[in-house]
Amino acid sequence: MSDQEDKKNVKPSGKAAWIWLGIFLILGVLLLLKNFDSEKPAEFNQSQFIDALKENRILSADIYSEANDVLSISGRYLLAAEATSVPVKATARDKKAPRQEYLYKTRVQKTDTIDKLLQERTEAVTVKQNNDSWFSLLGSILPLVILFIIIYIFAARQFRNANKGAFEFGKSKARMIPPDELKVKFADIAGADEAKEEIAEIVEFLKDPLKFKMLGGKIPKGCLLVGEPGTGKTLMAKAVACEAGVPFFAISGSDFVEMFVGVGASRVRDMFEQARKNMPCLIFIDEIDAVGRSRFSGMGGGHDEREQTLNAMLVEMDGLESRNGVIVLAATNRPDVLDPALLRPGRFDRQVVMDLPDIHGRRQILDIHVKNIRLDENIDLDVIARTTPGFSGADLANLCNEAALLAARTNKEKVTQSELEEARDKVSYGRERKSRKITERERKLTAYHEAGHALVALHSEHATPVHKVTIIPRGHAYLGATFTMPKEDVYTRSRLELLAEMAMAMGGRVAEEQIFGDITTGASADIEHVTRLARMMVCSYGMVEGIGPVRYGEFRNHPHSRIDAPLPDSLGNETAREIDLAIRNLVNDALNTARQILKDNADELEKLAQALLEKETLDIAEIDLLLGRNVSPSVSENAEEGEITESEEIAVEEVKENVDGE
Repeated sequence: MSDQEDKKNVKPSGKAAWIWLGIFLILGVLLLLKNFDSEKPAEFNQSQFIDALKENRILSADIYSEANDVLSISGRYLLAAEATSVPVKATARDKKAPRQEYLYKTRVQKTDTIDKLLQERTEAVTVKQNNDSWFSLLGSILPLVILFIIIYIFAARQFRNANKGAFEFGKSKARMIPPDELKVKFADIAGADEAKEEIAEIVEFLKDPLKFKMLGGKIPKGCLLVGEPGTGKTLMAKAVACEAGVPFFAISGSDFVEMFVGVGASRVRDMFEQARKNMPCLIFIDEIDAVGRSRFSGMGGGHDEREQTLNAMLVEMDGLESRNGVIVLAATNRPDVLDPALLRPGRFDRQVVMDLPDIHGRRQILDIHVKNIRLDENIDLDVIARTTPGFSGADLANLCNEAALLAARTNKEKVTQSELEEARDKVSYGRERKSRKITERERKLTAYHEAGHALVALHSEHATPVHKVTIIPRGHAYLGATFTMPKEDVYTRSRLELLAEMAMAMGGRVAEEQIFGDITTGASADIEHVTRLARMMVCSYGMVEGIGPVRYGEFRNHPHSRIDAPLPDSLGNETAREIDLAIRNLVNDALNTARQILKDNADELEKLAQALLEKETLDIAEIDLLLGRNVSPSVSENAEEGEITESEEIAVEEVKENVDGE
């Protein structure tokens, strides 16, 4: 019987306990009702009983025969004041003469007189005779026997379950999932081609291990999937098990650690024991950093529960016994905190990086997730792929789902480009808050602020191209936003590009200062961003002359250093002062660059701000036509191919009318 079936059998015992408790209470109440009587029966001797019979005061007589012709009689009777010469049953029918009945009991010797009196009064007295004393004894004892049997069965069952739970407390919580239940193939995973190629060797070994053994090769015993959250690490492990067609044991790293010492190590041993019975198979440990943290970085000693669990895992993966046929896959987004002994060859031999997808990978992921969505014919997924750098596979799946929900909310039959872009902005910055009450002054201030960002970017040669500008509030921190869209994914940034980004960030503050003669708190996030970039350029990138290509700051480079250990100050007073001056100079240069650009293009700033106040959102095509710039490449390419959508044509015509009117 599997662990899952055992759990199913044990779980109902908690509910059964309440059911049995209810049964006990009902039986107890019934026994109390049977044996409890507020009236104590009167005890008659033989002469008193005979007199009561003669006076018609006996209403009922339950007769039980005992040994030596002794009769045990009980029933109900009337007091002498209420007795009449009329038959008792006739008096009982008279509802105008209520009477009080009482209980009695007596033990008499059987005589002819008593038999004769009882026979003469058969119409008035209800007589019940029981000649078998065993039935009387059984009737009084049987309820107690039944109650005892039920208690015994219940107690035995609880004891058995308790023992079973105690013995299985150290059993593994890993669930064995048959490969036919996973239903995940490599074709369902996009944006991770290199990872699929690297991990495909494990699938080939599980399918045909003889091919590797004949060449003397050994398959890695463990494979660590490393990547940001949402990049598909768990999905990749399922695909490996499904493609190989082998049993798949899944468990989380937190399932090993318990408050009781030794339970985690016991579960590790039991998990590998189950896996060896189902070889070849896969063991997948999700979030292994919960149990595999470095033993040199924690506060606990050598007998810490987590360390015992880790030691057991190290021995099971590569100990004295062979573990051929059991491959361990693990996933984590914190490989830096794992114990070095866990990452050495022979345990996790290989690390497969599940990186964030590039532009081509994002397009492939979008193609997979839009299969179940009804899309408009004019959808351009390339634009969505270009404008979602840093999105993981889970983020893109959420984007597609949000787009479908937005289309359904507006009763559209198909998802259009506008829903996809709105879903992208919602996932990145939060939902539009059109209902937020903003004063006209703040609305105007936001329009000039965002126009300043956009203009500085448009007039900077090395800045990231602008995609869209909006003054509609989003989330809880944005009154407006300027969206940029790189032409392709970049992994390195030049010094000129960083300076252009800093100047663009300061454009909003400069626009406020130039138009209103004052500055506000709206540029706090921009100042923080610029300061961080400047510090990285000085301390990490070595892009400032005089400071030199030296890494400044506190950092650790030893894997066994304690995370709570204090670090010495690595900067002298003179060096720290030079760094602060260099950072300040970079920020001031960016501020002056933005001032010069906005001063030279004050008329464009006014046009763009007024258009934002009127339409609230402008894309790059509308901005180019408004400012008389060259048409954006995306629109010109679509125009050459005849693929401009109806919404784009309307937007272009509206902008042309506004320009002609001005």
